[in-house]
Amino acid sequence: MADLESTYRQSTVRVGNDVDFFAAELDRYNTDLRAGSNSEKRAQVFKLLDSYYNYARKRVDRLQAGQAGDRNRGAVWQRPGSAEMDVDEAEDGRFFVSADEVRRAEEEAQTWDLLRRILPLRYQDSEPAEEKSDRNQAPQSRRDWWEEFLITDSVARERKIVLEWLQNSASHGPPVDEVVSELQHNAERGDILAHGWLHTRHKIKLQKSVNGYQGVLDPSAATSQSHLGSNTLVTQLDPDAVTRQGRKLEPQDEFFERAIWLGCFEMLRRGYSMSEIRDWCAERTELWRTATIAPLPLSNPQDEEQFDFEPGSLVLWRRMCYAAAHDGGTSEYDRAVYGLLAGDLESVDKVCKSWDDKLFAHYNALLRTQFDIFLMKKGGKDLVEIAARFPAFNAVVYHGEPATVAKRLVAGLENDPKTSSEALRNFKSLQAAVVANDLGRYLFHQGVVLSKKANAKAKSKLIPEINFPISEQINEKKYVGLGDYDGLRTLAHVLIIVNALDRLSGSKKESGHKAIRQAQENILTSYVSYLRLANLEELVPLYCSKLHEDRLYEALGRNLIHIVGDEAREHQLIIMTKLGVDIKEFGRKLPLIYLNDVNDKSVRCDAKGHFKILEDGPATLKYGRIVRPDFIGDDSNDMEGENEELIRTLEWLIMVPGLFLETCTYAIRVYKYFLKRADLRAARALSVRVSGRYIAMEKLTFITFVDQNQDDAHGWFDEVANHDFNDAFLRECGVSRDRLLNVVRNLWELECLVRALDSMETLASMAGLSRDPTHPPAREMWTQAGGDVRNVKNCMQPVLNNWLMVSNEVDNDFQDLREAYIPETIIAYISTLHFAGGAVSRDNFMECMDLAALIAEKDSNIAQEFVKSGRMKELLESFAACSKALAVSTAESKGKSSKRHRELGWSRELWSIKP
Repeated sequence: MADLESTYRQSTVRVGNDVDFFAAELDRYNTDLRAGSNSEKRAQVFKLLDSYYNYARKRVDRLQAGQAGDRNRGAVWQRPGSAEMDVDEAEDGRFFVSADEVRRAEEEAQTWDLLRRILPLRYQDSEPAEEKSDRNQAPQSRRDWWEEFLITDSVARERKIVLEWLQNSASHGPPVDEVVSELQHNAERGDILAHGWLHTRHKIKLQKSVNGYQGVLDPSAATSQSHLGSNTLVTQLDPDAVTRQGRKLEPQDEFFERAIWLGCFEMLRRGYSMSEIRDWCAERTELWRTATIAPLPLSNPQDEEQFDFEPGSLVLWRRMCYAAAHDGGTSEYDRAVYGLLAGDLESVDKVCKSWDDKLFAHYNALLRTQFDIFLMKKGGKDLVEIAARFPAFNAVVYHGEPATVAKRLVAGLENDPKTSSEALRNFKSLQAAVVANDLGRYLFHQGVVLSKKANAKAKSKLIPEINFPISEQINEKKYVGLGDYDGLRTLAHVLIIVNALDRLSGSKKESGHKAIRQAQENILTSYVSYLRLANLEELVPLYCSKLHEDRLYEALGRNLIHIVGDEAREHQLIIMTKLGVDIKEFGRKLPLIYLNDVNDKSVRCDAKGHFKILEDGPATLKYGRIVRPDFIGDDSNDMEGENEELIRTLEWLIMVPGLFLETCTYAIRVYKYFLKRADLRAARALSVRVSGRYIAMEKLTFITFVDQNQDDAHGWFDEVANHDFNDAFLRECGVSRDRLLNVVRNLWELECLVRALDSMETLASMAGLSRDPTHPPAREMWTQAGGDVRNVKNCMQPVLNNWLMVSNEVDNDFQDLREAYIPETIIAYISTLHFAGGAVSRDNFMECMDLAALIAEKDSNIAQEFVKSGRMKELLESFAACSKALAVSTAESKGKSSKRHRELGWSRELWSIKP
């Protein structure tokens, strides 16, 4: 594979293992190529989501380990591009990880976690209600009640999933002990976690000792009021003492109390099980706190099942928690704990520090309110009347219209000063779109932003401008840019997964409005472009195969056009075939893409009146009209820019089996484009790299060509024209034999013109050397000249015989090319024969005379072109000069003197043409 490897260029874009992993998993779970039911294919997509999450989570763990090592070394370094670690990146052999890098990786892992949880619910085969609608017995346990509630409320099911996602995300934050460490330190109790309010207990004991008091201190007693000069400390140590007595704890114990409640809040926020919460509290001898949380601690109450569950008790318990959150408590943290249990917002919002916290508070309140309403409906009128006596926060009423709650909620977080900067981060805005079930709109806006950025300085061919009217203002800060490769990778795979699920579900969203779909696919094409820049061309077909048909082939063509070499191209075609890409359609559309770029059909024929290879001045006796040396230019066949791309499209097309007629047709269009612009160098490169013989030998494998010489631009057409094509081949081409041969003939004629001009240029250079007396030509040059003369004669035959006059349809370009090239080329050909007659063989003079007879024939189409161009006089002067040279050469060869010629009636004036 050495040739394949040499194809790939060096690039400054750097990638990590994540790119390869995501591509490998996408290929592994490629539902486009798998047999099975839609349900089985959906299961494959969900496995793909799981694999992406697991990888992203492990990646975060590695980065955090690297960050911890950086802190120990006191160094932080942010590497551009991928966040994948590489020990070779730093000069000293170590890797460095920035906090921002870890944060982005964490947010990506959270995004995949959210998708793997919520998409199976949104794209499930059937509703759970249908599966469990045959429940006959009344619910008994708390789990029974909860499951029945979720079965009857699809919105609650989704909110439960979002809550569990938020809890799981929070669980990957710093350990709870680390979160409470600062408060614990301020409690001034060293490593002692148990034994409650140590400092307050010490004060109470000291007061009793000083006053010789036995028993419980009475807050109203004088001894209590002289409590070491303070009447603000509690006199008892039970949990309710602070609120009951309206007194305080020692400052250190207040910090300890806040640390305990903060720990409880964090454990609820992270979805800890009751056994974990109980163990944490037991370590601090605070088990009573666990008991207050137990009735419904989590979004999933299946932890520690409660049998013989009484719905009314939970309804009343929620209201008691609400009262504790608003009327009790010693700090914001215990009120927040009871606020979470009550489904309250105000008390919880005060301790929320992030976008996730606030979203959790709202969804927790909504879900608990929904369950509360469900239980009261089941509990009957009496329960409703009892519950009405106690206040509770109704999040459902607070948020209003149920269908738009999620959208309004995430929009509010975007505008909230406390969370706006976080909400505008790329991954958070993506998560918000998923939560609000507004992913399609988000991906559309992302595509619009990419289009705007790609076309900011110049028009982009890969990511076209969006002309679709957009009614709303797009905040570009929320969306990734073209240089955010990790963001593009994530979004590209999200789009692929959502489109696959929509297609498997028969959803109309997958097709959608064409302009919206095209904008969304800008994400994929941007990622494909990144893969190309990173020299990962082998992955390009995989991602292009996920585009809709028109975009598919254009993205393939634009991102693989730089690949050169048959082996490398064949490798790409094999990959496309394995992915189910129609390589014949790819071959048909590839040249068309680049021909449309240059608007080949609308290009004017600038060569008319401007194609000039003859120097000004009269014909000379020895050389005729002087042909400019090197009129084509550099001998290299490697082009640049659009010309190179057009030639490469045909090189790709030859690699695709079949498509003989299409290859010839597109080659003709490319020739016409080059020749209309008088770009002879590009035309010559095309004739060498994609010669007609090469096309015929590669496409018409059933013909055994006698002459295998690739440089022969003349003889191959006769072998093709003499072949009797079978009906199957003609049906594949879709044309009759005559029409097929007309196309092949046009290709042959155009190529012959270019090859003839190429040989003329070579001979013109030799003539120029021969005119330089200081550098006499070497003998080898005249040997080569003989071969070039033969090439010119052979290639000029089709040009002299109805060149471009036989075609399947009227082609104005052909007529323009005749007018542009025939007069100048014929005169240059006469001059070439003139030079060859004196330098190689006098027979070339006679060839020139035969040409004169051909043009002089009645109804000669060549003569008509000279008359039309007004260059008939130039033609006759060239023939006259050649005739003079022939006469002189003949006389000299016989040893006759010039005096003898004059006696026979020959004179120079005889050949002069009067105006």
